[in-house]
Amino acid sequence: MARRLKKIDVHSHVLTPKMLGAAGSYGPEMIDHGNGTQSFRAGTYQTAPFKGSSESGQQGAQNPHVRREKLDSLNIDVMGVTASPIFFCYGASPEEGANYCRVVNDEMEAYCEGEPGRFFFQPMLPLQDIEASVKELERLKSFHYSRGVNMSTDNLAGRELFDEALFPIFEYLEAIGEPLFLHGAPIGTDDPAWDPALNEKDIFNFGWIAGYIYRESLAFGNLVLGGVLDRYPNLKICIPHGGGFVPYQLGRFAEAAERMPASKAKKPVSEYVRNFYFENSVHDPRARDFLVQVWGIDNIYTGSNFDGWDQNDAFGFAETMARNDEELHKLWAGNAIKLFNLGEEFGTPQ
Repeated sequence: MARRLKKIDVHSHVLTPKMLGAAGSYGPEMIDHGNGTQSFRAGTYQTAPFKGSSESGQQGAQNPHVRREKLDSLNIDVMGVTASPIFFCYGASPEEGANYCRVVNDEMEAYCEGEPGRFFFQPMLPLQDIEASVKELERLKSFHYSRGVNMSTDNLAGRELFDEALFPIFEYLEAIGEPLFLHGAPIGTDDPAWDPALNEKDIFNFGWIAGYIYRESLAFGNLVLGGVLDRYPNLKICIPHGGGFVPYQLGRFAEAAERMPASKAKKPVSEYVRNFYFENSVHDPRARDFLVQVWGIDNIYTGSNFDGWDQNDAFGFAETMARNDEELHKLWAGNAIKLFNLGEEFGTPQ
């Protein structure tokens, strides 16, 4: 009998040796400063030095057996993995980008195959070449552990989410019933106008600490005001970090939809909420309570940025957000099972 899934952590990243340098001179690159800190580079963007994950965390990002042992110790049944958002590499050449995404997706499938039934991944696409992206979607149909699509939130090789060039991807996801997973990238990433001198000025890495939240909020606005969800009303979108500042400024987006002549939204902004699923990775308990109040238990999932710089007790967060066992199961596993079509090879949502 298939096991009953109790805990699913949707948010973690992997970085295998073969991924590094797979986009040629563009990177990606991990730089060890030799003092317990490291930096990541892709193109002209480079993070300020930061304290990276522990040695076991870095090993787990490369080796599924190491991470599975950690999951067992924490009673986590299944984990979703993606490549780091710093490493979308949309600024690489079309040829390098296509090769990079093939390598990354192959590596993530192999990672998941290493511990069957414990991991699934959200693949990347070379958005600098839409034709190559569509071909990669076709190739991914034969992958066992691929679910949905992972992409950045804006400046997608010069495009925004309402660009019709991206519509074949949305049409595909709506048809298979799997989500678009939108993880912001740091300010400056894959930006051809980015001045590398600015890297040294961002000493606190606010380009990602605040940049992710800002860009994930843009994604919500571009999809809603850009009319994408009127064209694809059943498209499901996952956004980590509590959905950026969207739940707390939903009224501001509603005002924009009314007052901005360019808005294509055909319904009130509040009616698009059902399309979006936000992660509970919000560090302040008061903010988590507000997230539940505005977004509702059915549209929230659990994600911790496992082994990342800000890994949190996301399952503990969920316990304070749920009012009863039924709601807790939805947060811990039930919502993720439905979102990512996690069938019997992972367990059963009894």
